Amino acid sequence: MRSALLVTLDYPPRLGGVAVYLSKLVDNLPIGRIQVLAPPDPDAHQTDMRSAAPIYRRSLVWRWLRPSWLPACFFVNWLCRKEGEPSAIIVSHLLPMGEMAYKIKRRRKIPYMVIVHGMDLALALSSGDRKRRNAERIIHAADMVVANSEYTARLAESLGAVKDRITVVRPSPEFPADTVVPEAKLAETRQKYGLEGVFTVLSVGRLVARKGFDIGIKALAELKNRGQKARLVIVGDGPERKRLEKLAAELDLAEAVVFAGAAAADELAALYSACDVLVMTPKSLGADVEGFGIVYLEANLFGKPAIGSRSGGVPEAVLHEETGLLVQPGDALELAEAVQRLASDPALKERLGANGRRRVLEQFGWPRQAAAFGAALDHITVGRLPAGR
Repeated sequence: MRSALLVTLDYPPRLGGVAVYLSKLVDNLPIGRIQVLAPPDPDAHQTDMRSAAPIYRRSLVWRWLRPSWLPACFFVNWLCRKEGEPSAIIVSHLLPMGEMAYKIKRRRKIPYMVIVHGMDLALALSSGDRKRRNAERIIHAADMVVANSEYTARLAESLGAVKDRITVVRPSPEFPADTVVPEAKLAETRQKYGLEGVFTVLSVGRLVARKGFDIGIKALAELKNRGQKARLVIVGDGPERKRLEKLAAELDLAEAVVFAGAAAADELAALYSACDVLVMTPKSLGADVEGFGIVYLEANLFGKPAIGSRSGGVPEAVLHEETGLLVQPGDALELAEAVQRLASDPALKERLGANGRRRVLEQFGWPRQAAAFGAALDHITVGRLPAGR
């Protein structure tokens, strides 16, 4: 069987959820099933050498060209001549890479799949008439649409995707299921961040307005007013960091809120193990929306409950009263009440965390998700039906 070709602007060593999602799917597909066309990166050598799938590095978008995706079109045609036509083209950017896939299909009759993540669809839905019409044309003509959640799948339908051509493939935690943090590392982490004897709230993500880290800080202030001793550790970096640090200082929480910055995998695993609850309560800011939320599952994998918000695809990652709790986005008081509820009820905290870990082990894992992705790919290449949602 000929390989499919993934054409993407986001791929390791570039950081971000989309890059991780795509690379994990690629890594867990059978050898020879897929090859990758991605932008060059000065640190790409190690990533490419470790990959079982061939990775070609080319500049796919030139900003000064119109349309900017013409280089991607050129290099896909170049690969067709060099390696033979792929069984399908897979793109993870509705715009502009979807435009390239649509043009290639019309010229070469190669089927294409679009992977969507939430914000890309919301942007298309809120764009001007020309961009929206382009997005509608591309997604309607797609032979398969892969969404990261049911929420994202519904957005795709609203943009014109054919319902029978949509498959949901949710992301999974990066950590292996058997990850164990050594006691010495756990003790070191508790001492480093001052976590001994305090209820520890962990937040993980890029520090952007949509993620709602400010609501977590305000909730901590409410907990302090109630006499609840707690500490908030925020892992990640981004443009909102200075504003968040200022907010913590204004609320007299400089000692109670720790900005840990970016964390290596072993440090993050130790923080998941050391915390009592994971909190991230994103809000929708126009087209900027949380399509799913892998950090909730990562916390669950370590046996910890998660608190999320009723926004975007978050309710699919956090099952209310089963693997965690859901609150309204932007409501610091409700968030404080949810945290206090867990702090005052260890049995509930334990039950939600155990349920979450069981769910992750039973329903997630990259081999399982890659199998669903492969079935969707088979549907457009050899005619087999994809796995259901």
